[in-house]
Amino acid sequence: MSRASTLFSEPLSAAAAPTRRSRRRAGAFWNFSRAIRAQEYLEVCGVIALVTVAGWFVPLTYHTFGLIYLLVVIALSVRVGRWPALFAAVTSAVAWNFVFIPPRLSFSVLEMDDSLLLGTYLIVALVAGQLTTRIRAQERLERERERSATALFHLTRAIAEARTLDEAVEAALRQADLLFHAETALLRAEAPRGLVLHAASSFVPGETDRAAAEWAWRAGVPAGRFTGNLPNAAGLHVPMLRTDNALGIFVLRMPDAIAELPPIQRDLAAGFAAQIALLLEREELRAASEREKFFAESDRLHRTLLDSVSHELKTPLSVLRAAGERVDTGDAGKRGQIAGEIRVATSRLDHLVANLLNQSRLESGRMRPALDWCDARDIVQLARRAVGDALAGRPLRVEIPEDLPLFMADVPLMEQVLANLLLNAARHTPAGTSVVVSAGREARAGGEWIFLRIDDRGPGLPASWRENLFQKFRRGPEARAGGLGLGLSIVRGFVQAQGGDVTAGDNPAGGARFTVYLPYAAPGPVPTDER
Repeated sequence: MSRASTLFSEPLSAAAAPTRRSRRRAGAFWNFSRAIRAQEYLEVCGVIALVTVAGWFVPLTYHTFGLIYLLVVIALSVRVGRWPALFAAVTSAVAWNFVFIPPRLSFSVLEMDDSLLLGTYLIVALVAGQLTTRIRAQERLERERERSATALFHLTRAIAEARTLDEAVEAALRQADLLFHAETALLRAEAPRGLVLHAASSFVPGETDRAAAEWAWRAGVPAGRFTGNLPNAAGLHVPMLRTDNALGIFVLRMPDAIAELPPIQRDLAAGFAAQIALLLEREELRAASEREKFFAESDRLHRTLLDSVSHELKTPLSVLRAAGERVDTGDAGKRGQIAGEIRVATSRLDHLVANLLNQSRLESGRMRPALDWCDARDIVQLARRAVGDALAGRPLRVEIPEDLPLFMADVPLMEQVLANLLLNAARHTPAGTSVVVSAGREARAGGEWIFLRIDDRGPGLPASWRENLFQKFRRGPEARAGGLGLGLSIVRGFVQAQGGDVTAGDNPAGGARFTVYLPYAAPGPVPTDER
């Protein structure tokens, strides 16, 4: 979260809105236009009076008192504003003439020399006072500019440290609370709801302020307090503009004691609004980029799916069409061959449709495994029966310990998992090589696990492809034609749905190894009928 700058005279916690006491102090902080000016006039009168009274008892010539008055006017110009400095020059000239220039305590007609001296003094005092106040005003303006630049720097740093958009907005509003000693609000333009109040706002606009915010948003110019547009509103509403488009409204609710807002503070409020607008625009661009990437990836997946499905459907359909044209032959041997081709084609179509349906179930989140106690041998037998003749020419060796306990799993899902892994081994291994299915119990992170392992003697798995093997529509570089690239994706989805995981690695004897892990918990005591 944002940290308060040392420039701020009223430290507040990052999460707290300004208190009523701090807002009262803020009135004194900002409202210098009336109280401080009155104090400056009183200070001028007091100093002139003090010098005049002290000079009455000092035996100096009236020429010397002119220099003393001039020094006093210049000293006062360093402390007070332009008009109090002018007042000091005129007042000192009157006091010098009335009290010290002969004849004393009178405004009688002066001699030519004294008249020139008094006129020259008045001109020099006025010029010196104005030059001094101008230098002082310039110095004060530079300090305000430095303060504004520092405040914007702290705002930019606080926004940069935020991790999310909401954190950045909250940091910006808290910085504004601290700097302006005010309550702040952010109204973001969101279609179709219009202006929506951000949760981090410390000021909740009423009906009048809502109307001022709507007007400022549509017109693109500030409205509300301190402006000529709907000035009855409690807050100053500054539109957050980017390329002539208002992304929302930044609201400042200043204390009631403040009569006017200096131009430097108006510019600073506009700077805050511009920084927040830049933040919102950056977030909108990032979201648009993410949406564009999502749509591009979705379009790529749709094209891939369409191309793969159309290719996969074309082959078995061509077989079925050709078999249909020859099925009326009188040769019994040919009819048997045609029946075999039909069985292979329909099996391929059935596997394709099953994979698409299973992937759809996984992505829709409707996968609800029905866990029950099961035996690894039964699952392997079911999977072997499901793959049919796909493993023809590849001996299958099953190595499962006799003492392997029962474990919790969804039998139909595990049958599909092992069947997909066996089909994958059949497609990527040369004829005559063996496939080994083994099982066991293993201690891993998180407790004990049951593993089911498929080892083949194929070309193995390139290290660069192991992370992508379980993604949908991804197929290995050495994969033969045919298949959608969904088999391993479905394997991982089915296993993870049961609380397990699947890994791919190298077979120590050469080839690939796929290992399925399922969590293991010892079964409880079996109930009996004995009483």
